[in-house]
Amino acid sequence: MQLQPRKDDNADCVVAQILVLTHPGITEITTALRHMSSAGEYQLEAHWTETILKKESQAKANAALLTFPYYNNYVDLVKMELNAIASVTKGAKPRKYAVLGSGPLPMTSICILRASRNDCEAVTVDNFDYDPWAISESSKLCCHTGYSQEEIGHHCVDVESEDYDLRSFHVVYLASLVGITSETKQRTIIRIMKQMSPGALLVLRSAHSLRSLLYPVVEINTTLTSLGLTPLLVVHPYDHIVNSVVICQIGPSVSPTLDDKKSESGRGKADSARKYLFARGLSVQQSLLLRAQTLLILPTVYCQNAPSSSKRGLVYVPNDKHRSDDSIWVSDTSDLTWYYNYLSTPSPVFDNATQLQFVPMLWGPSTTFLSDVKSQIDSGANISYVLGFNEPDGGGATGGSAMPADMAAEIWQREMEPLKDMGVKLGGPAVTGSPNGFVWLQNFFTACNGNCSVDFIPVHWYGNFEGLASHVGQVRGTYQNLTMWVTEYANNNVDLKESQSFYNQSSQFFDRIDYITHYSYFGSFRSSVSNVGPNAAMLTEKGELTDIGSWYLGGSATGNTPRGAAGRSVVFAGSGIVVLLASIWSAL
Repeated sequence: MQLQPRKDDNADCVVAQILVLTHPGITEITTALRHMSSAGEYQLEAHWTETILKKESQAKANAALLTFPYYNNYVDLVKMELNAIASVTKGAKPRKYAVLGSGPLPMTSICILRASRNDCEAVTVDNFDYDPWAISESSKLCCHTGYSQEEIGHHCVDVESEDYDLRSFHVVYLASLVGITSETKQRTIIRIMKQMSPGALLVLRSAHSLRSLLYPVVEINTTLTSLGLTPLLVVHPYDHIVNSVVICQIGPSVSPTLDDKKSESGRGKADSARKYLFARGLSVQQSLLLRAQTLLILPTVYCQNAPSSSKRGLVYVPNDKHRSDDSIWVSDTSDLTWYYNYLSTPSPVFDNATQLQFVPMLWGPSTTFLSDVKSQIDSGANISYVLGFNEPDGGGATGGSAMPADMAAEIWQREMEPLKDMGVKLGGPAVTGSPNGFVWLQNFFTACNGNCSVDFIPVHWYGNFEGLASHVGQVRGTYQNLTMWVTEYANNNVDLKESQSFYNQSSQFFDRIDYITHYSYFGSFRSSVSNVGPNAAMLTEKGELTDIGSWYLGGSATGNTPRGAAGRSVVFAGSGIVVLLASIWSAL
């Protein structure tokens, strides 16, 4: 019997899942459940390996392999992973894979090889496992099903040790059940990182929601990122595929610390692999990773200057009571390069701010957007980009434009599409971070029937960093040929330390990913009127820059602590109850 996802993925179901996962009685037995899952999977694979090996011919062995209960899950999981890898390697083809924790039935390796054969690619896979019997049986099975030793290698190695070398591999997989607890998983990842070449990809199988009861969740925390591990994509499937996947890249700060006993030939393999990775473009963030040793990981270090970024822009939220706040965003020390205000026309307060490029937005239904933008262009304004509808899948009470997809498609073709011929880049509708957002976008493009040109996808997210990275990964996997703007994001209603940590992780993440070309933090207001929590705001209740605010502008920490105002509720465009829902979705 295979695990199947629930069809009714509604809010009540989501809340119920969170209650289950946080119940003390459940958390107490989670580790034991994962150990049972690991033991059960091992016995299942062992049984099927023995069954397949008893078949008298290669054809019958392969036929038996197709009846393995989780065969289709593995095929679709590996297909999802290979597509995700392709999205971050820009079409470059990795040739050498390693699978750590391959077990007696190396389904991952077999699926990788079968996919490569279908694409007429020459690929090799090496299996690593600490169990001598599993490695022996796996080797026999691969031979019995028609795979040569040149295609699939086998190594009896304990990945908890450091007596192995992964420098020649372009992609290294870590099985989901290698490292049952968060502590052992992190320790294993650090050891693996030290054995890999800078620029190589590390594919970590993980889990989300109730599936985390059986499989451990991979947490890419500040310890790992400070050592040079860069998360590129996080994908959480919601269909029959059980495992999530986290794709990371090894940075130069974790160059292999191998002892002098390693042979010169081993070093030669590592050099060859490194040259391959960089020459073929597998190091998607190569130039940025060269500067990765200056990461701003520690949000409580007040003496450190934040790195500047030309990607950063301003979500302008005016405050009629404190107009003087507007000057902060265009001060001489500000690194901001662009802004939007949810309108089709610029804010007069920034008329003389030449460093800020205005980006008009078609917020919702309009018959004047096109004429407004053309008028600005005719008057000499530099309008290079425009943004599409603001959270059309969200309700009006939460700042969304609440538009049916077919209506949006009609308005787009009338108000947005003509700007394409004028050299303006068109940003698609900015849906909420909920699953409904993907559905709305799909309906929108269907209604467009090929008549809506989109150059980049705007993204909104409220919740923790893991949820943000996962959402970005899903958007990238869905719209692989489009660049991305993150036009609203924050970790709402959390404590100050968590809010600062989220800001630093997310800004480093955005700055390294080349397909994210622009981003704008949702926090350009005082903490006393913030409806995403006072700690997310860039200004204190007195109008002073918080640490996050100063970091965002390229400055150093201020030590100014934001404070809220009890009983105050303000609705800004693009926020509200969607923020609450997004934080719940991030837990899945």
